[in-house]
Amino acid sequence: MGKPFTPQRLANIRRMRKARRLYKKQPLFAYDILCKEYPDYTYDKFWDDLRYRRKPKRRKGKSALVRYGRYRRMEQLNELYSSTANIEYGLQAQRLRKYMTKPYRVLVRVSGKVFEYGFSPLIPVEKIEALTVELSNVKSPQEADEVVQQFRINAHIG
Repeated sequence: MGKPFTPQRLANIRRMRKARRLYKKQPLFAYDILCKEYPDYTYDKFWDDLRYRRKPKRRKGKSALVRYGRYRRMEQLNELYSSTANIEYGLQAQRLRKYMTKPYRVLVRVSGKVFEYGFSPLIPVEKIEALTVELSNVKSPQEADEVVQQFRINAHIG
């Protein structure tokens, strides 16, 4: 279970309950009755006993994943999944979440050879998709390197 309350804490809880009960029954005389029962009882303590204590409402913290490029797409897919109940959207969102913090791997096939380029996971997925479309039209490895180099220079803009 938990740690038992100390006798002092139990006495304070009993006094607080008694104050609330008396205040409900006899609001004008509750303080006088409690002063006779507890000699060191003050008016401030009385009002403090009447105050209801609640745990502060927990605020939902912001996700640390917001800065990653795949996050917005994952949120869109989650919205689509919740509105349409199509399982494919949910699975795609799960896949994006799994690879959220991993770098992008872009494979380019040029003249029978495959080249792999890695990019920061902070780049928006839309930019990476635009890059892959652009890389699908290249004819030589040098041209692919130029396109990737240009992308790396401008990827952080916008």
